[in-house]
Amino acid sequence: MDNGILVAIHYAGQIRKDQNGNDVFSCSQPAFVRWPNEEIGLEQLKDFILRSIEQGDTKRVQKVYYRYPHEVDRTFCFKRFHLRDDADVALICEWHLHLAIMPLLELHALLIDAGNNSEANSQFGGG
Repeated sequence: MDNGILVAIHYAGQIRKDQNGNDVFSCSQPAFVRWPNEEIGLEQLKDFILRSIEQGDTKRVQKVYYRYPHEVDRTFCFKRFHLRDDADVALICEWHLHLAIMPLLELHALLIDAGNNSEANSQFGGG
């Protein structure tokens, strides 16, 4: 993907629905970074997120969601897509390149403590 793509990483907040049914990534201070210049898979994306938010020693990324626009009756709404594997990461890159109206790629990272395998410490447990 082009290194010029700006990414907003939401990580200290929640995913919620607004009054119109749009998925909203809420975060008091999202990290804004440039997408890596090389092709990456899901594990590399998770590492990139942790480096970008400077949480690599204390947290790990359990889930990553992509927020994308979807047209319904000539109106855009926003939905989320759970990234489950390398093919999903490649897919969102392709989607984003074809969505010229969206200069910002938005991700929500579900973080848990580095030593924890449960969702008990997560901000959002939905799938």
